[in-house]
Amino acid sequence: MPLYSFESERGDVVEQLVPIGTEQIDIDGKAYTRQSAPEGFVLVGASGKTYSQAEQVKDGYYKLEQTEGSRFLKKSQFTTKQIKKAWGF
Repeated sequence: MPLYSFESERGDVVEQLVPIGTEQIDIDGKAYTRQSAPEGFVLVGASGKTYSQAEQVKDGYYKLEQTEGSRFLKKSQFTTKQIKKAWGF
């Protein structure tokens, strides 16, 4: 379901997850009309967790090591100690 912004006649704005094609909703007796474009969307079943940059780098190194073994470090101009120090490992 998409996340749409709805605006009342007084200018109050609310965001609601509604089925596609919903043009108007009523909340506590107030009528809200959908704004022209959706401002976001929701993926059902997807993880909403965002990872820090350090965690993303760790994950990247792990994937490289799994595919190429420890040989990938021989291609880098930095040593393992320098990489760990830079990322605070």
